[in-house]
Amino acid sequence: MAAPYTPRQGQYLAFIHTYTKLRGRSPSEAEIATHFMVSPPSAHQMVVTLEHRGLIQRTPGQARSLRVLLPSTAIPDLESGRPRRQQESTAEVAYPHLARWIVDGGWVELGRTDYSRSMARALDEGGIVWEGKTHYPGLEELLRDLNDGIAQWAEKNGHA
Repeated sequence: MAAPYTPRQGQYLAFIHTYTKLRGRSPSEAEIATHFMVSPPSAHQMVVTLEHRGLIQRTPGQARSLRVLLPSTAIPDLESGRPRRQQESTAEVAYPHLARWIVDGGWVELGRTDYSRSMARALDEGGIVWEGKTHYPGLEELLRDLNDGIAQWAEKNGHA
């Protein structure tokens, strides 16, 4: 599903939200213009557009009355203006054993080496603890196999 705003509109939404969260009041249109290096009429037009699209609410004639109507979890990324990725797509969620392995100081090698033809290896200070296949159809399969291999090694060796 496409976002109900353009990336540039998303940047304005994120700025208004972040400013309000940090300062306890919404930014003025002049502060918005300064931040985005646009003219005050351009900033005003964007505010009107966001209001028209139902993304913000404002009280005409009242200073600093901007309010983002999106839930905080739907606020886009300030830099890109694009919707943030859902938590479910993070590596920690997709590959929990691999993530824990790396955070705890384990090593991972991807690609062939002079001493191994496998495409993936998990190592600790003692050397290789798990070695993958010599070929994978894609990165997703390689990472899934690496995650599963580390999980099996951890369970077998009492590190689960």
